Amino acid sequence: MKIPIELVEQAVRLMERYQLQELSLELDDFSLHLERAEPSAELPAVAVATPKPTTPEIEPDTTPFYPVEAPMTGMFYRGPSPNEPPYVEEGDVVHEGQTIGLIEAMKVFNEVPSPVSGTVRRILAQNATLVQQGDVLMLIELPE
Repeated sequence: MKIPIELVEQAVRLMERYQLQELSLELDDFSLHLERAEPSAELPAVAVATPKPTTPEIEPDTTPFYPVEAPMTGMFYRGPSPNEPPYVEEGDVVHEGQTIGLIEAMKVFNEVPSPVSGTVRRILAQNATLVQQGDVLMLIELPE
């Protein structure tokens, strides 16, 4: 499977933003490991992708995914309350502006609207966890 260059670029930006020396990412049938050559923020990251052993490759996936980033730092909640279901699940179709989560910051709950219309393919942020502004909360597959 070919790794979308946008995914690698986004991972490198995350490393730079948070000054990480190393970053590993696992999605379905491949893993991506980024590591700085030296422990210096001035050196670029080196990307190494290793395919996981799976069934033979069929067709590279070129589906465009839109990363939904946290608009602020705070506690991320997938639903309106612990007793209610999450706003969205993987596979759900969402529309631009639809609430897809909440971020609690300074005891205020802020709705996180979907910036695009499409299908939720991956929810990366765990419920009731701290997220930083710019963290990717979920990936939305854009319609063709």
